[in-house]
Amino acid sequence: MRIIILILLSLIINPMLYAGELEGSYVKPEYLTELRFGAHSHWMHPWRAYLETAPASKFINAIGVNFDVRMDLGDNPYLIAEMLSKYGFTQARIEIGWGHVSFDDETVWNDNIKHLVSACKKFNIRPMILLNGHHGAPCPIKFFARALKSPAKKGDTSIVIDDTSGLRPEYSGICDITDYWACEAIITAIDNNTIQLSKPLPADLGEPGKEIRMAELKYKPFSIPGSDDYNQTMAGWQKYVSVIADYMTKLLETENKQDKGFDLEIWNELTFGSNFLSINNYYSPIIKDYRQDDVWADIAKATADYVDAHPSDFKGVQLCDGFSNTIPWHASSTEPPRVSALSHHPYAGIKNYPADEYKGDALNALLQIDKSAFIPAYTAVFPEYYAEALQTESFTRDMAPLITDIYGAKHGRYARSVKGKILPCNMWITEVGTAPNEIGITDVNTALKLKAKTTARYFTFFINKGVERLHLFSGCGGDHWLGIVKDSFIEYSRSNKTYPDDDSDFISPSLQAVKRITDKMKYKLDPNLKSTRNITIDQLSDTHDNYQFKGDGTPEHPNLYNRELFAFLPYQVNSKRFVIPYYIMTRDVRNSLPIEKYTVNILGIKGKGASLSVYDPINGKNMSLRVLNRGDDSLKLELNTTDYPYLLIIQEE
Repeated sequence: MRIIILILLSLIINPMLYAGELEGSYVKPEYLTELRFGAHSHWMHPWRAYLETAPASKFINAIGVNFDVRMDLGDNPYLIAEMLSKYGFTQARIEIGWGHVSFDDETVWNDNIKHLVSACKKFNIRPMILLNGHHGAPCPIKFFARALKSPAKKGDTSIVIDDTSGLRPEYSGICDITDYWACEAIITAIDNNTIQLSKPLPADLGEPGKEIRMAELKYKPFSIPGSDDYNQTMAGWQKYVSVIADYMTKLLETENKQDKGFDLEIWNELTFGSNFLSINNYYSPIIKDYRQDDVWADIAKATADYVDAHPSDFKGVQLCDGFSNTIPWHASSTEPPRVSALSHHPYAGIKNYPADEYKGDALNALLQIDKSAFIPAYTAVFPEYYAEALQTESFTRDMAPLITDIYGAKHGRYARSVKGKILPCNMWITEVGTAPNEIGITDVNTALKLKAKTTARYFTFFINKGVERLHLFSGCGGDHWLGIVKDSFIEYSRSNKTYPDDDSDFISPSLQAVKRITDKMKYKLDPNLKSTRNITIDQLSDTHDNYQFKGDGTPEHPNLYNRELFAFLPYQVNSKRFVIPYYIMTRDVRNSLPIEKYTVNILGIKGKGASLSVYDPINGKNMSLRVLNRGDDSLKLELNTTDYPYLLIIQEE
């Protein structure tokens, strides 16, 4: 009797001991609202702070890829675009950098770009143009070579070359000393054949007779905001925006249409290629200490201002702020009204805990700051990493309908207000992918299967959770790396001009999975559906207590049970039809999860008379399910579940 009483008391004190039951509600806003910036947790799941039903049309219109076709190697963009379109892709990201604009007349000079855009047009794929100033060719530029007349050593601040004619101080310079970087050292003065440099040479250039690569920039690197140099460069950037708009509308033949047929992303990443954003990167000592970060917001605002001032040239064109791709500080509440979205590049890599534990405050399962030394031991490599709370930069803040705060800046889809009215600012993912060869996978078939799993998880999860566009990186990145088009088809495209009658040998598992999911979303689609039904989980349980990592047996550090990671992602096709991807968000996607059974009570579905099925989009087959109860507004099911999305398809009576 004493033992029974002790067990009952323990269950009252510690609800985590209820075997097989999800602890508390499925939707927990506190997982996001209580996750202050600077903190992290292995037990908080910000994506479970809300649950929405997305229109299926949103899914279809969000499927994108980086269209990185190597025409210089013979890749045929038309065949590749045809395959992508056939298998569900509706969006493509194409970079037309500022350096693709000619020096003299400032027009787009690269014919390969014309074919990339034309291929998208032919197969109804909407291009999103990346506006970028990679420091390898950051703006309109002229490249040329000069020969050394004397040795040029690391640390030299002047060198002698064979010819200084045509060189312009403060615009011309030496390229590629330590990196692919135009005018890495800028010429500040010329005396006969001697040129003075903006900083000491960071490496040896060579001996007399050695040719060095040089260039002339049309515009100086971005300098002190408000200065004449800065204003001239910013005006050049705005002209670049106009050049791209003119180029795209003519190529797409949309001059007289209400939608110009393309979108724009402003800048790529701050982690590389962005030295042109500050003139201090080119000078040592620096010209002047100033807030270089202000330039990021200035460029986004200048782009939006130009678009606002020329509305007829940008009808239907959405702007995305790419400066947020690799940093967490940008917030929807501070974006210019004409900017439609923030963007992120959520590449995560492998984390091995406890070695890779984030250094900020740790929150335990009770949402308290944890003072213990306990850190769970496991490996994390999974697509949804940045939607979790494993480090403080959870971008669930930006894609969520809830509003949170980072040092006074309000984040969230609905955090921006203009003239007292909410003006939503969505989130796009313009690059993301899983590279098998970077996580220890060498077998090509294993690599292709893994990418199918992660592709299905990327698209079904993030689009449901608020991402409006998702562009995988990349189309042609290689079977072992990030490509989703198989290498064999890339090779086929190099020697063929027509699409194969039978493409089955060329289709990657990733493309097959995308097509199968989009086909289910398209079936009986109402493209005009705006208002969706609130569907939620009332109860979730299992009988196995399987988990991702082991805790220490305390309420503060319990096991992370798989049921806590049950992703339930409703999409509504029409007034009576639903496609609901669901899966366990496993921490290590390299390990396959055997099928587990979960009992789920779903509210918001007219269960009586509804026809039900479960579909596996990776293997292309129907799965079994067990109906436990049908209600007027509920449905209780036992679902087979694994670590990639199965599709629960519901057709109400």
